[in-house]
Amino acid sequence: MVSVSEHEGDFPTKSPFKKLRATYNPNNPKPPVQEVRRTATNWQITPTRRRWLSIMSDDKDAQGEGYEVEQQEVLASMGDRNEESTSPVSMVRWRGHLVSEKEAKILKHVFDDMQDHFGNRKCESPNIKFNFDPSLFLCKNEPYTYRSHPDPTPRDRWHGELDFTYTINHETYNMDYIAIDNVYFDLNPKYDGEGKQIKDYGHSWIYVYVPDEVMSRVKQYFYTGTGWSPSDEGLADDRNAELVSIPAKIYPAPNPEPSFWTRDVEDRANLSFTRVGSVQSVAKDADYQKIHRGIGVFAMSADVPGRENRKPTPDYEDAQLMFTLISARTFGPAVAVAPVVYAPRLRSPAS
Repeated sequence: MVSVSEHEGDFPTKSPFKKLRATYNPNNPKPPVQEVRRTATNWQITPTRRRWLSIMSDDKDAQGEGYEVEQQEVLASMGDRNEESTSPVSMVRWRGHLVSEKEAKILKHVFDDMQDHFGNRKCESPNIKFNFDPSLFLCKNEPYTYRSHPDPTPRDRWHGELDFTYTINHETYNMDYIAIDNVYFDLNPKYDGEGKQIKDYGHSWIYVYVPDEVMSRVKQYFYTGTGWSPSDEGLADDRNAELVSIPAKIYPAPNPEPSFWTRDVEDRANLSFTRVGSVQSVAKDADYQKIHRGIGVFAMSADVPGRENRKPTPDYEDAQLMFTLISARTFGPAVAVAPVVYAPRLRSPAS
């Protein structure tokens, strides 16, 4: 079991002036000024990540034909995870998708049984370990990350995708995703300083609002599991609402797009959801251009500054966390939550 209680408050704030403050002004007649994050036109996705995105994006009708072909595709996408194993991989179907038995167990645990979710009051300490090993990644060639304060002169950055080790009944399972409960998905259109609608918003990224306490928990797990101190770069803290706003990337087509689900109100005995479309398609529908409360499934990555000839270490550098939304399960509109309108300014924790 992962315990972070002994580490509470241990990770230092090396850059106290990075954090942003978000304010909401409902009387402003002009369209809200949003800070534009430039997102990717070139998306680099490994076969393994593409397969998991396909699994999470939609339910697939189980087909009896083509099992062997599908099995070979699955094994190929699993890559080096099975290169050292000579024993056959047992396959089962999870929601119509062919997966290994071990993958089915972790999928059922996290997504069907809704266990080890951050922000769930029934699970204050998820049994999850964060893993992160950055490799050299040049900022000027960066295909998909974004920052609130980009450097005038691009520096070399070291980048890494996170994976997560879950402990279930004393057995460990690795997966690329975590689930966070009680988050808010902002599907309201966003505008730039000239009042023009930001076209990328709802297509390649959206704002997700996470309770401040939950975000602190996620950052603490990151520090405990990896040894890297997370920075506040790219995040905005609304103190009044006690929410942290994150610009979450969403994969556009032709990649598998993140799925958007709504709760089945008729099935009050069980907590079930129905897929209504992708996040991109729902964001275009005026009926859904609201803030929705729900459960978010995220992939995570991190960037750290460094030099091409020297790998950075946790002792000297902070890591910038970035989130990719994979799936949104929603309970309905959140009428009491206002969109975060940004008037960012640098501040110290004491201000």
